[in-house]
This record gives sequence, C-alpha cells and structure tokens, in this order.
Amino acid sequence: MSRTQTPDRIESETIDGIDTKVYIFHTDPEYSSRIEVEREESWEFGVDSEAVATLLSTSVVADDLLAEPNLPEWLIESLLGLGIEEIEGVA
Repeated sequence: MSRTQTPDRIESETIDGIDTKVYIFHTDPEYSSRIEVEREESWEFGVDSEAVATLLSTSVVADDLLAEPNLPEWLIESLLGLGIEEIEGVA
C-alpha cells in the first residue's frame, strides 16, 4: 500500500477460504477517508463525504490497460457493508 500512516481500524475476514484484510484510515489529504483491501491482490479507495469510493490503485493487471478494472463481487459487498454508497472508477 502506498501510505505509511497507521490505520484507524483493521478488519480481518476469511472469504471463500482466503484471508482478507481491510485497512480503514479516517484521514487522508485528498479524501474524507481511505480504505485499503489486501487479499491475493490489493485495492485502494478514496472515500468522499458522500460515501462514494473512488478506486485509486490496484495490483490487478488487466489485459486491456485502458479498461477500468472489474471488482470481484465479494469486494463490492464488503465495501457496501462498510457503508459505501457508490463505487467509481471501476467497470
């Protein structure tokens, strides 16, 4: 993950037999908060004051570098479970 700040909250869960960690940061210079998810891949989202998450980075490599990455269903469900209203920057 790109930041060195200590997360305010860490959630751990095993989803489909794979350990998953969610790091939640309540402060970010550009967003109201930030969420980082680590599994076999990683994703980083900036969250605005309207609970809209914007994909900032991912370790997922797409076949088409111009295409926006697809998020797995479990990740979408996890973000919605954290109170995210909308996810931008993904296909």
